[in-house]
Parts: sequence; C-alpha cells; structure tokens
Amino acid sequence: MVDVDKFINKKNFLLSCDFWDNESILHILLCFDDNYALSAGVDIISIIENNNEQQIHFHIFTHNVSDNNRKKFAAIKSHNTSITEYVINEQFKIDQKNTELFPIAACVRLIAPMILKDVTKKLLYVDSDTLCLKKFDFINEISLNNAIVAAVADEPYMQDSQCAKYHVTYGTYFNSGVMLINIPLWYQENITSKTLKLLNSGEKYHYPDQDVLNIVVGEKRIILAKKYNNLLALSINGNEDSSVPEDTVLIHYITKNKPWHQPYRSKLYDLYLEKSPWKNDSLILYNDKKTSSIRAYSRLMFKQKKYLASVKHYLIYLRTKFTK
Repeated sequence: MVDVDKFINKKNFLLSCDFWDNESILHILLCFDDNYALSAGVDIISIIENNNEQQIHFHIFTHNVSDNNRKKFAAIKSHNTSITEYVINEQFKIDQKNTELFPIAACVRLIAPMILKDVTKKLLYVDSDTLCLKKFDFINEISLNNAIVAAVADEPYMQDSQCAKYHVTYGTYFNSGVMLINIPLWYQENITSKTLKLLNSGEKYHYPDQDVLNIVVGEKRIILAKKYNNLLALSINGNEDSSVPEDTVLIHYITKNKPWHQPYRSKLYDLYLEKSPWKNDSLILYNDKKTSSIRAYSRLMFKQKKYLASVKHYLIYLRTKFTK
C-alpha cells in the first residue's frame, strides 16, 4: 500500500462552510496545475451555479499553483460550499515517458481517493476542462455496489484503438475525465498502488491515467449515459457547446481546443467565466504552440471520419503555421 500522505505538502482551507447535514455533502475532486487553475475555477463556478441548494465540498489537489490563483479560489462566494486545497510536492513522481504529453497533475487523481478515504465513501472526480450545466442529482441515484468506478464510455475511435490493446470489453473503455468513485472498494482493491506500478513500470501509455485505470478496474465498472460527460471538440469560432443535447449535465472540452483560448472562445463558457474571480484575466491566444490545437482538431475530425472538417482545419493549420 502506497503511503500517499507523503505526497502532500500541506492543506489549505480556502473556503469554509458550516455544513448542516454531513450526510448530504457532495464531495468533488479536481486535480490541476497552474495552467488549468482558471478553468478549474470556472468549472467550480458552473457547478455551484447549477447546484445552488446542494452542500458541496471541493477537494482541489494542486501542483505548482500560484498564490495569485490560490487567492482567487478563496474569493469564490457561496453560502454552502467549502474548498480544501491539497498541495502536491515533488515526491510524487511518474515515469517521464508518461508525462510527456500530459502534466503530472493528471495522474494525481490516482492517489486522491486514498487521501480522502476517511472523508467520504463516494467521490465525484471532474476534469478541469469540464463545465456543469445541470444539477448533480444522478450522484445519489447511482448505486455503485460492486463497481469501483462509474464513468462514460469514450468515443468509438478510442474503443477501436484501446479495447483490444488492454483487453477491455469493447464499448466499455471509459473516459476518466468524469468518474464517480467508490472509495471503500477502491481502497480494498488497492487501485492506487496498482495504477502507479503500471505507470512506473517502464511502459509508455498513450493516455496514461486513463489507460491504467481501465486496465486495473477490470469489469468492476458502470458505464453511464453520455450526458454525464459529453465529450466535445471545439472548432474555430464554432460554439459547438451551444448545441449540446438539452439533458447534458457536463460538457468535457477534449483536445487542445479550449474555450478559454482564442479562437475557441464560446458564449456559454464566457457566461461562467464572467461570474468568476478570473473574469479580468488576460486569456491567451493558443495553449502552447500557435498551431498545435488546430492540427489536433484536424486529426480528431479524421478519426471521427468527418473528412471535410478535417481537411478544412488542416488547411487553416498550414496557413497559420506559415504566417506566424
């Protein structure tokens, strides 16, 4: 059993609430570094706005987050919300091969359930690039029983590439961006140790935390309806999130095209951004390299057999690349 407490430098109580019914508190987990602090904050605002009668305790596991962003989390206003920060130190290590494309903060979700095992039995994990549109009533409606995780199946092209590779039943390879976690069973099955062992075994995983979770969880999973984790790729000035199905609970902005980057800004996302302490922050044009997100979108459209959109964005990518 991994001693996960050694990975935590300190706990900061950024926002406190006197909960009136401990049994009804919804415990939500987010894990991120400073690059995703703004989006994590907007995500939290969207959850609060759409669950304003629910007692919520956010557990945010942070890596290299600035004091400026920390103050903004503390400035969030809500009468029934608490935010506790767990600061990850440099003792938490993942094989470099599995952190080339994803920040190490993405793997922190593998240790958090162990740290929170005495806090709650049921934990909702959400990626920082998600946005809440509806109440989280489904959490109390889902009985995990013998399931370690309840999550949404990933896209068909992911089923095609990952299921056979990792001996997962086709159609059940889940996206780890939104997970309802059964903490007692997670602890019993030693999921943290097993996943970290795989990530540090020398093998390279294309989707590190997600691949190893699918391997280790095995058949002890519940596949949820797509509305609980609507995987959405934004195109240039597309505002695709304005036309998601009416019953969508969470939008998950996949690929590098994020709604807090130009030219992928969306009116829906801006609505929650304007209600957050980050509303006056300068938003960057692209995420890391000027053209990488456009090329990534083109590749995704090709995988989804949307060839016209793929060609269109590849041409935009080439034009942008050679005019920068």
